[in-house]
Amino acid sequence: MTKDTSPLPNWPFYAAVLILSALYYGLYFNSGFSAADDGNYAQIAYELYLGRAPEELSINYGILWFKIGEVLFQTFGVNYVLVKGLFFTVIAITNILIFYTLLMATGSRSIAIAMTAIPVLVPAFPATAFYGLCILMNAAAQMRLASTIQNCTWRSAAIAGATLSVSFQIRPDFGYIFAVSLIALLTLAAFQGVGTKRAWRLFGAAGVAFFAAQVPLLLSATLGGYIDLVLQQYLSYPVTMIDYAVSGLQNLFGSNTTQPDSPGSTSLQRPGLLALFSDNVDASRLAALIYVPIVAVSIFLVISAFSVRPLWQSGKSDTIAKTLVSFFAATAALPHYFFYRPDLSHIANFMPGYTVLAAVIITWLIRIYYSEKSTWLRLGSATALLALALHMGIYLTAGLNTPGTGSIAGARARTETFQANNGVDVQVSPAEKSQLEFIRDIIAGNSEPGDRIVCVPYCPGFAFMADRQMLLGNFYVDNSTPLLIPDWIPNAISLTTTSRPPIIIVMDWAINGTEASQFSNWASEYVLKVEKLSRDKVVRPGLTVYLL
Repeated sequence: MTKDTSPLPNWPFYAAVLILSALYYGLYFNSGFSAADDGNYAQIAYELYLGRAPEELSINYGILWFKIGEVLFQTFGVNYVLVKGLFFTVIAITNILIFYTLLMATGSRSIAIAMTAIPVLVPAFPATAFYGLCILMNAAAQMRLASTIQNCTWRSAAIAGATLSVSFQIRPDFGYIFAVSLIALLTLAAFQGVGTKRAWRLFGAAGVAFFAAQVPLLLSATLGGYIDLVLQQYLSYPVTMIDYAVSGLQNLFGSNTTQPDSPGSTSLQRPGLLALFSDNVDASRLAALIYVPIVAVSIFLVISAFSVRPLWQSGKSDTIAKTLVSFFAATAALPHYFFYRPDLSHIANFMPGYTVLAAVIITWLIRIYYSEKSTWLRLGSATALLALALHMGIYLTAGLNTPGTGSIAGARARTETFQANNGVDVQVSPAEKSQLEFIRDIIAGNSEPGDRIVCVPYCPGFAFMADRQMLLGNFYVDNSTPLLIPDWIPNAISLTTTSRPPIIIVMDWAINGTEASQFSNWASEYVLKVEKLSRDKVVRPGLTVYLL
């Protein structure tokens, strides 16, 4: 009952996804100015554009992601519109990949359309939209391979290998995750009764394509003198992933400490399971969005495990392969929201991949409902379908009504125009406008273009909109920074004392939701030194600006 037999080609649907995405996102394209996430990307790309060595900066994601911004600035000039345009272009491409992957996974155009609508309406958080892109481009390439697993060609393997390589360059952790699923798929393909020759051909095609796609970045990094940075990112991510996994499990069965002993222990507090039954609607809704996917993924994994043998015996290896890809698509970003940042922004980054698994489950349930004669099985499948629909409804309600995702919700109440340097021309709320104009004017009145200033713990966008550079190479710092970089505070004090930046902005932000994560608490030694160095300071709600 889930197969579509219409002869209508699929390209009109891809075009519709693109056009509708463009029209919808165009409604709020210029809404808001994020000095944190958007500003972080803009400032890193700007610093690279100005010739600052990548190794001087704390590049928190794969270097390719920021190099794209640098190239855009070099080609079209420095403009904030390019940054927003890149984010929403990535989201639109991800939407198309979602539809393609769902179509391949379910064989149902109706299910693909319905499920694609969810991440279209409530897309990933724009500044980290590459989460969805990395997940879906791997899922799409590997689902294509999975659907033809019994007679797949070297071309499908090569496409999957090249896609995996690009995701390594944008965010290495997704590369490592999908490397596992690709190896499993190629191994499964090799056991289709055609001998070792085919296996070598498939693995060889994927491997050659992988390394070929690495060549441009490695060559650019070698010539640019930052090859060590690229290799360090590749090699450090497995350790980082293990650390956050261990810390996440500790937090799951305990609680975050005010004196963290590992980076993972500085993550946001996760609401308890009992929050599902809270009288607080927001808390209950957030808990549902956090825990329901865990249940769905767990059930999916158990059913899949028991289905492998009968599917293999009946020759349905393509179903096994599609199930494998669906599982990895759903779980690739699960640790990010469940262990590290259990908030709406990271749930939104998780949802594009999760829709693939949810669509497969829906396909199973519909098939059970229409094929089984047992009243209890039909009732169970209908109940499960209703539960999934309710979960998606909760996500849409939350995403469309509260800021935190990439949806239109963030545009509400932003009725004022704010303009600054580097093409910043956006709609903001009256309170945001007052704050941003104050920061823009005080930086302009107390420093010169090109000066290096300090913005902590995470507001490099202030430097970007003022056409200034950042003094400290870590644009994001929190109470895990002294654990990761033990000498960060003394080095920051030394550099600030020597350079005497004209402006130091300290935001009063509990960045991890705890008092210990406020910059003035964990970096009090630095703040005390700035107090002594400054000739004046201006205190505003939420921040202090020191003038040196």
